Amino acid sequence: MDYLEIEGKAQLKRFGIPVNDSILLNGDNIPEEVTYPCVLKGQILSGKRGKAGAVRVVKSEEEFREVKKVIEEITINGKHMEGVAACGFLPIADEYYLGMTLDVKERVMVMLFTPYGGMEIEELAVNAPEKLLRFNCTAGFDREVFLGEASVFDLPKERLNKVADIAEKLCRACFELDATTMEINPLAVLEDGSMLALDSKLVIDDNSLVRQGDYTILPRTAQKKSPQEEDAKAHDLTYVELNPEGDIGTMAGGAGIGMATMDTIRHYGGCVNNFLDLGGGVTAEKTYHAMKILLQNKSTNYILVNVFGGINNCADMAEGIARAYKELGIQKTVVVKSRGFNQEQGWTIYENLGFLQTKYGTTDEAVQTLMRIKEVQ
Repeated sequence: MDYLEIEGKAQLKRFGIPVNDSILLNGDNIPEEVTYPCVLKGQILSGKRGKAGAVRVVKSEEEFREVKKVIEEITINGKHMEGVAACGFLPIADEYYLGMTLDVKERVMVMLFTPYGGMEIEELAVNAPEKLLRFNCTAGFDREVFLGEASVFDLPKERLNKVADIAEKLCRACFELDATTMEINPLAVLEDGSMLALDSKLVIDDNSLVRQGDYTILPRTAQKKSPQEEDAKAHDLTYVELNPEGDIGTMAGGAGIGMATMDTIRHYGGCVNNFLDLGGGVTAEKTYHAMKILLQNKSTNYILVNVFGGINNCADMAEGIARAYKELGIQKTVVVKSRGFNQEQGWTIYENLGFLQTKYGTTDEAVQTLMRIKEVQ
């Protein structure tokens, strides 16, 4: 489960980590505690708030009211604001990043630290990995190891000890909360030398919620679904939009093969827009609606179809896809991997449409075919 900034900071504070207090705004009234300048921060279950204009400094009551209304209307990645909070404007000297996350590949809990916070950590990890330290904390926090490795940054001893104190508390909080991600970005160093967590990201494993408390502060509003999501729900299809910047749509005959397809696309450098699972009992009618959804998604230029005909009929699935493709007349590059019952008939239908196919190959080969096409277009 994902938590809003104010909810994550409440948990940081519970474990003894200093935070800058936020005032949750209700209605049009401005709380008496607000002083200017102050910072208004939209509360939304999405990153990149600053780039979207949802974190703004205001210097007067008039500006406060105007900016609050603007922030409330901002959507990011299709998600809407759950609320707006106000916090004090602070004299910041430096911004650090400190976080913990689950490395699913290595099956370890890792802590990440850098004094180059306040920016895209993902970009830092790629472009300057030497500036981002990584610690295996599966067995707990080792203060001496942390201090030794972090000394490479030549931070003042007193400051580094303060970071270590917060890191130790963050590690304990992460394990006690069953968190898969718990970040502080930025961990601000103020001009007087004190440190505060100005922002927080908290994700708790859904499977552990039964033993955790209710840490929500704001009720979750019903997020407006896209037309594609509404259409998918009406026709018993599982459709999830993942990345609005992704240009590859996927259709898969099962959740497992769908996840494998997305992972393979990412492995070869592609950007997946959506996950679409046909589910069981696939008919021509079902693939017709699925293909319509993918074709009508204006963000994508490419479609990868990965289906298997066990109890399903490959020819029927192909007929539905073909009907949607001909009916809509929307030209997108389509690559198909279709194997199983009546596969030859299905292949013929796809050939007549001009789709590229991986007939006897693997998902890996199908994705490579698609990526080669992208490179030359």
